[in-house]
Amino acid sequence: MNGQIMHRGAREHTRRRGMHLFCLQSLIRFFCGAVLALVAPTTVLAATADKPTMYMSATAGYGGYYIQQDWVPVAVTIHHVGAKEDATLTVQVGDALVGGRRLGGGLTWHVQLPANGWVTTEIDVPGVVLAKGASVTCSANGQPLYTAALNGNSVNHVALVAVLANSSQSTQFLAGSSTTVNPVLPVALNPDLVPTSVNLLSGLTAVVTTVDTLSRLSVAQQEALYNWVELGGLLVLSGTGQAPAKWQSSVPLKPGAEEAVPGTLIAQFANSAGLDANVPVQVGGIAATARLWAGSNQRPLLASENLGRGQVWQTAFSPMDPNLLGWSGNPLLWTAIFKDGVAGAGSGLAHLFSDSVAQNLASVGDALAPLRVPSLPVFAVVFAVYLLVIGPILFLVLRRFRRAHFAWGLLPIFSGITTVGIYLFGGTERPSGLLMDGVGVLDLSGDGKAESYGVEAIMSPYPGGLDFSLPSQTLAVPLSVNDVLPLSDAAVHYGNADTNVQFRNVGRWHVRYVYAAHLDNHSGQIDTNLSSAYGLLFGTLTNDTPYPLEHVAIVWQDHMYHLGSMKPGQTVELDPTSGTTTKQWISDYGTYNRDLTHGIGRSLGAYLGQFSSSVTTASDDAENASAMVIATTDKRTSMLPTPTVAQDVSSDKTLVLVRQYADVNPGIGGPLP
Repeated sequence: MNGQIMHRGAREHTRRRGMHLFCLQSLIRFFCGAVLALVAPTTVLAATADKPTMYMSATAGYGGYYIQQDWVPVAVTIHHVGAKEDATLTVQVGDALVGGRRLGGGLTWHVQLPANGWVTTEIDVPGVVLAKGASVTCSANGQPLYTAALNGNSVNHVALVAVLANSSQSTQFLAGSSTTVNPVLPVALNPDLVPTSVNLLSGLTAVVTTVDTLSRLSVAQQEALYNWVELGGLLVLSGTGQAPAKWQSSVPLKPGAEEAVPGTLIAQFANSAGLDANVPVQVGGIAATARLWAGSNQRPLLASENLGRGQVWQTAFSPMDPNLLGWSGNPLLWTAIFKDGVAGAGSGLAHLFSDSVAQNLASVGDALAPLRVPSLPVFAVVFAVYLLVIGPILFLVLRRFRRAHFAWGLLPIFSGITTVGIYLFGGTERPSGLLMDGVGVLDLSGDGKAESYGVEAIMSPYPGGLDFSLPSQTLAVPLSVNDVLPLSDAAVHYGNADTNVQFRNVGRWHVRYVYAAHLDNHSGQIDTNLSSAYGLLFGTLTNDTPYPLEHVAIVWQDHMYHLGSMKPGQTVELDPTSGTTTKQWISDYGTYNRDLTHGIGRSLGAYLGQFSSSVTTASDDAENASAMVIATTDKRTSMLPTPTVAQDVSSDKTLVLVRQYADVNPGIGGPLP
C-alpha cells in the first residue's frame, strides 16, 4: 500500500515538472516570437534603406583641372535605380568677391534620370565657387536624393592644353613643353565632354585633336570650338584627313598618300637636332592661304591658317610616333608651335571672375542713387528762411502785439509745418519705380557674332521679387552686396529655351545684380576696308550692327582716328590726315569719350585697361598688326536684361563698350618722319 502511494507521488511529481517545463518553453517561444516580430521589420527596412537608389559623382574642369577666374564645365555622372523620372541639379553659391560684393543664390539644371541606368550631364559653375569647395544636390519631387562634392584642381600660371582623347597616355607627347610664358599642363578631355559653350572653353590655351576625332564631335561641339578659335583660341590638328564641312576652309593641309620623310625637316623647325630617323606622314598639299612652317609646298609637314583672332595649326605626322616620342627635341617642337600659335593678347574671352573684370563691372551699382538730393545752395536758402521766420520776424511780430507768450505754441507749429514740407518734398524726389544701371562689353568677331558679357544692377523702392529671362545657353549668376541677399532669395534656372534669373523677398533699396555672358549670334559687325601707305591709314567703315555707335575711334600703330557717331547702316570714310599720335591710347580715348569718365561709364573706363590695341597673329608682323575699332552704345544688348513682367522704371541707364579688330592691307612706304 505504501509502495503504491509512493509510486503515485512520484508520477504526480513528474507530471508537475513536465507542466512547468512546458510552460517555461512556451514563455521562451513567446518571448522569442515577440522579439522577432519587433526586430524583423526593422531589419527588412534597414536592408531596404541600405540599398542604394542613386550614385552621383562630379568632376570639374578639363580632366579635373580648371582656372579659378573662369566659368568651368562640370561633368556630373549619375547611376539611378528605379523608374525614369525628372530631377533637378542644384549648386548653392554664396562666395564673397572683391569690392564688398558676393555671389549669392542657387544654380539649377534639369536632368532626366534613366530607368535603372547611367547618365552624364554638364553643368557650369564659376571657378571661384569650386575653389572654395562646393557640392551638387540631385532632387526629385522636392526631395533631395544625393549630394556629391564638386571635385577638381584649381591651377594658375600654367597653360591648360586639352588633348581630345579617352586616355591620359595620349597626352605624353606634350611632356616638358611650354608657351615660353607658362609651362604646359596637358589634360585628356573625353570628346563626349567637349563643352558646347564658348565661355566653357575659355580656360584652355589650346586644343589638340585628330581630324577624325574633330569629325566625330557633335554639331554643337564643333560650333563652340569654331567660335572659340575665332575669338582667339588655338586648335592643333594632328594628322590629315577629310575635315568636316564647317572646317574645310580653315584646315591648312590636304590629305594624301602615306610616305616617310626625313626627321631633320621637323627638327629644323624646332631648332633642335638628333631626329635622324624617318617619320611617316600623310599629306597631299597645302591650302593657298596657309602659312608653311616645315617642309615644302609639295610636301608640307606643318602649316597654319588664321581663323578670326585665333589659328588652326596642322601637322602631317602623328605626335604619337615612337621616333618623335623618343626624340629629345620633342618638347622644343611643341613649345615652338604654342609660342607662335598662341595669340591671346586680343582674345575676346575675358577671365570674368578675376578681380579686374568682376570688380570693375559690378561697381556700376555704386552709381545707383535712390534719391536725387537737392544741391547745397537750395538747402542753405531753405535753412536761412526757416531761421529768419522763427527768429527775428516772429520775435518782432509778437513783440509788436505784445503776445510774446504765443511763441510757446507758434514755434512748434512752424517747426511742424517745415518738417511736413521737407517730408513731402522728399516724397516728390523719391523714385516711384525701378532704378537700373547696366554696363557691358560687346567684342565683335567680325562675322556677325560677338562675345557679350555685362552686369545689370537693379534697385527698387518696393520689397518683393523680379524675374529676368536671358537667351538659351547664357551663363548667369546673381550677385548682391555682402550680407544683403539671402541665398534662398535668388536662383538661376538653366533651361533649353532660356536662362531664367529669379529674385525673391528682396528688401527695398537693396541692390542686386545679374552677371551674364554669352556668344551673341545676332550682333552684326563693323565692315571695314582699310589699307596703309606711308604710315597713314585709308579706307571706310560701315556700321552693320543693330546699335547706334558713339565716339567711334580707330587705334592703329600709335595713332588714333576720331570718327564721331555712326548710325546703323552708315558708312564713314576715314580721313588719313586726321589721325593724332598717341602713346597712352586708353587715356586719350577717355578724353575723347567722356562717357567713360562720368556716371556708370566709370566702371567701363576702369576696365578698358584690359584691352589690347592690336592683335598680331603668327602670319603677321608688327607693321601689319590689325587696327582696333572701339566705340560705345547706350542701347541694351542681350546680356543686359529687363524684367520679364513690366515694371515702373524711374531710371534706366546703359553703356556698352564695343570693340572689333580690323585687318589692314599693307601698302607702300613706311612711317612718316
